[in-house]
Amino acid sequence: MIVSGSADNTIRLWREPKKLFTFQRVGNLRLILEVLKFLSSKEIVGIARVNKQFYEASFHSEVPRQAWGKTEVLEGHTDPVRSVTVSQDGTLLASSSADYTIRVWNLATRQVTHVLEGHKYLVFSVAISSQAEYLVSGSRDHTVRVWSLASGNTIFVLKGHSGDVKSVAISNRDEYVVSASLDSTLRVWSLATGEVVRLVRDHDGWVYSVAISKSDQYVVSGGLDCTVRVSGLVSGNRIRVLKGHGGVVQSVAISSNDEFVVSGSDDRTIRVWSLTSGQILHVIGQAKPVLSVKLSSDCRYLVSGSGYGDYSVRVWDLSTGLRIQELQGHTSHVWSVTLV
Repeated sequence: MIVSGSADNTIRLWREPKKLFTFQRVGNLRLILEVLKFLSSKEIVGIARVNKQFYEASFHSEVPRQAWGKTEVLEGHTDPVRSVTVSQDGTLLASSSADYTIRVWNLATRQVTHVLEGHKYLVFSVAISSQAEYLVSGSRDHTVRVWSLASGNTIFVLKGHSGDVKSVAISNRDEYVVSASLDSTLRVWSLATGEVVRLVRDHDGWVYSVAISKSDQYVVSGGLDCTVRVSGLVSGNRIRVLKGHGGVVQSVAISSNDEFVVSGSDDRTIRVWSLTSGQILHVIGQAKPVLSVKLSSDCRYLVSGSGYGDYSVRVWDLSTGLRIQELQGHTSHVWSVTLV
């Protein structure tokens, strides 16, 4: 599933339709189709391999490629949705908005379980901890808040930034929170105590986006200086500066295998970089600025959201840089995208 949040105040869920099968030399096709309703794709293929006397099944040549559709629209926010994120177990969706609130949704029922109130201005970014115990948010009120997802209560209000907090990320082991701000800094906080662990002044200007690698080894950030910067999460030392964009880097993401960094920019391009070498692997051009990027957990797909007249969500093949699908439905800027 792809989830997108937009300035049209809505969240859209784009689901992958079930894969189709073709059958050859079958006996009672109606009986076989009834059986297949209760099996997963892997089970079907397994049965086909083991018991060819029962039936033979094969994928059509065009079927393995994923496709998304069947949009569901979640409404509730009264102002633009600026960020969406999904828990690692795929059960919870969190969204933040210019209406100063955060909404937590049960993805199975599509119902709101909590409305988190406390920020005094627009909430730019939300992140959920790996065990879905905590939610972290960053706001125009210059604060980072840590919430309990069980109770919906605020645990910490993290103060120190002197500018809007545009992006937040939580380390995979739930030890650290990293925040990116328009005060041109990154701050690393202890999730356990709420104390500042490190102040990072590396960008030459506002910092718009931050991501932490699955290994908790790297922090990647993008900003007004048109660069993507890679640093060590624990050490805070600069590892690499990735240059090539000609505009503000609005969004960054890291692949789950620590091989790729993806960045989306106002220069109307998405760039795919090698995390280890810093080499540009793909430059993907779009007609309008790229506001959000995200990678699938299996490192096969890249999803992007656009704005300024192009309100689409696009799906790309990460290995080739080719577009797979364009999803239409939003009527304003797509500020955030993620995958389940």
